[in-house]
Amino acid sequence: MEQINIGTMLPGAQQFNDDNVNPTWKAHIYTHEDTIVGFVKLIDLRKIYVECICAVIGRDLGLPIPKPILVKIPHESLPNYVPEQSFSLGFASQDAEHPSFRRYFNKDSKEAIESLMNFSKSLDIAIFDEWIGNWDRNIGNILYDGNNEYFFIDHENAIDKDLSTNLPANRNQILEQLSVSLSEFEKFKANRTGQTDIIPAYSGIKFSLLSEKTLGGLYLSDDEVVEVIVFLEERLNILNELITTRWGFKQQELVL
Repeated sequence: MEQINIGTMLPGAQQFNDDNVNPTWKAHIYTHEDTIVGFVKLIDLRKIYVECICAVIGRDLGLPIPKPILVKIPHESLPNYVPEQSFSLGFASQDAEHPSFRRYFNKDSKEAIESLMNFSKSLDIAIFDEWIGNWDRNIGNILYDGNNEYFFIDHENAIDKDLSTNLPANRNQILEQLSVSLSEFEKFKANRTGQTDIIPAYSGIKFSLLSEKTLGGLYLSDDEVVEVIVFLEERLNILNELITTRWGFKQQELVL
């Protein structure tokens, strides 16, 4: 499990607008390793922590999620947003150098959906989204190179305080689309793959290291840090059931 990088947003950032909800800038970020280009968001501290947790875990599971960075934003870098002689904390994803899926989708939505459904990690991402309770997967937070490479960003709305660990997320757009696109046999096969190959890998996640690896304790209370981790641990216990329900199977059909 990788340690999240800490960086400083340098002056000269350009505000980025791709129908994103929160103020976002494409900026150079100085870290102790290098100066990189990333997309910096100003969001509240709990959402920063959730973004960090989801990115670190997702990357540890082999999911295509850009490298996360915890960003210190001095007044000089965003003078209209950060008070003088002060700084704000933000979250950044390293630039994956791919545009959003929206551009491809708007050009040919049918072909775009087929491409996404055929992507080798679509089922993995769908199951991950259900686990973290991410209802906000959409064409704007999927990055696509126009060929066969995807990246998945923006997990700030996951692990919602108001979502009970035993309830499905409000939406799971990728799993819903898979359910429509696949035959019944293919759906049963995908469900079996999830239960036997994908979800068991989650048991290897070192939950005890998450606070250290994401540095959540630097800007959140211990209770808030633990609350997020407990959500994931408890939800993992019923993830098979949540996914099976999402497929729409009847109980008597669940003979694997």
